[in-house]
Amino acid sequence: MSAVSMSCASVVCTRCRRAGHLAKNCQSLPFLLLQSVAEERVQRQAQRSENEKRFEARQAENEKKCAELECRRAAWEARQATRPRNEADKWESDSARTESTAPSAGFVDEVDSAEVERRASMDKEVRKLAKVLREVCKLEECEHLETLQAAKVARKAEVESELESVLGLARARARHELRRERAS
Repeated sequence: MSAVSMSCASVVCTRCRRAGHLAKNCQSLPFLLLQSVAEERVQRQAQRSENEKRFEARQAENEKKCAELECRRAAWEARQATRPRNEADKWESDSARTESTAPSAGFVDEVDSAEVERRASMDKEVRKLAKVLREVCKLEECEHLETLQAAKVARKAEVESELESVLGLARARARHELRRERAS
């Protein structure tokens, strides 16, 4: 290999410390310094202190707003506590279910729980998550796992909770379908 091709690969600018060009061809930094190093340091410190002052001013403003909000909330709660409760408020908080409004025995139709479970287990999403959970259980028995396999095992709790929620939704759908079939 020639010395010229080797020197082109290792050319580094002495001003900006980037590879690929010399200091005389540097486009990122000017040839002459605009400020001395001490002046730049003083300028950075002034900028930092200005930023800190702005931050402290914002913090004080936020604390003031929070204090106002707490004061308003306390006043509202005090007004709510002293507000007299009338009969209409009592009706809102009481249960409205009585024997006359309870569903009659003929209206409530029970569905076969085995059929509900069978239909819920046939759901596509349930089957997919159950398969992933079976694979994770098999992978847990292995001693040495690859990175993707380890990631799959780490997701076990997430997959279990997702399976429970999807299975609950599938059961509700199956019960609804069975009730519709019986009604028609």
